[in-house]
Amino acid sequence: MNNNIFQLILIFSLLITGCIWIYYKIIILYIFYKKRHNQNIYYYNISKYRESWKREIGSLFPIILIVFLIRSFVYEPFYIPSESMMPTLFIGDFILVNKFIYGIKNPLNNNYIINNKNPKRGDVVVFQFPQNPKENYIKRVIGLPGDKIIYNAKNKQIFIYPINKNKKIIQYKNFKISDYVQMFKCFNKHLNKNIIIYNIHKKYIFGGLKLFEYTEKIHNLSHKILFSPEIMQTLKIYRQKNQSDYTWIVPYNHYFVMGDNRDDSYDSRYWGFVDRKYLLGKATYIWMSLEKQENKWPSKIRFYRIKKIK
Repeated sequence: MNNNIFQLILIFSLLITGCIWIYYKIIILYIFYKKRHNQNIYYYNISKYRESWKREIGSLFPIILIVFLIRSFVYEPFYIPSESMMPTLFIGDFILVNKFIYGIKNPLNNNYIINNKNPKRGDVVVFQFPQNPKENYIKRVIGLPGDKIIYNAKNKQIFIYPINKNKKIIQYKNFKISDYVQMFKCFNKHLNKNIIIYNIHKKYIFGGLKLFEYTEKIHNLSHKILFSPEIMQTLKIYRQKNQSDYTWIVPYNHYFVMGDNRDDSYDSRYWGFVDRKYLLGKATYIWMSLEKQENKWPSKIRFYRIKKIK
């Protein structure tokens, strides 16, 4: 997810049209001032101004300004390019991200101007990837500052222990075989993950592996998780200083995030925590969805996907 190029184009367009708009407003004021001295100059100059193509460009400034303000401080659209948040979000989903729920940020450098609410466990958030802030990621908040997180690499379940509490606050239920299959392709004797196909009712198919599903409940928020016991992770796990493997204590002003598709998500398990300053907003709605596989054109609109994100 990378909207940075569009943001730069929007800022550049805003500056160009804004300069032209201000320039012609100054001209109009100058013409009206001269009107008192020479009526002919007034009619000539006003006519010349109205016929100018530069004026037409300048007239776009208010529209671009409104788009810029909404996109920077209210809602921003994003496109989902990967399966890391399935079954919550599909490739081809277009989502709206609430930009003001966690605070108001400077659109030029993304530093917070005003802080608002803090993220909650279970929030689906868009953030700048800490190792490369030019890239935008979308994951689910699992751990808050002070939480102890323990991950079971076999059944792909997590345990959350809030600060100063010994009782875990996460539950699992409705374990079953899902309607999703992880497809594979083999190149040069190396097995490479390819795509997920929906609604195939066999545990194993040629070139693919049926995924399991369970419901993960954090406080009063429930969401579905995809995983496969047969898939072994090869990525190096992030190891926090003074903690054992698969155990983390979330630092102050940081968050532990994970994808709902546990075996196809590059998240806090592998690179660590998300600083609050990198949060862009909370994903709230799917406003459009296209049936699409990687590197292929969309085939249809999925109207049933238009809904609130939970």
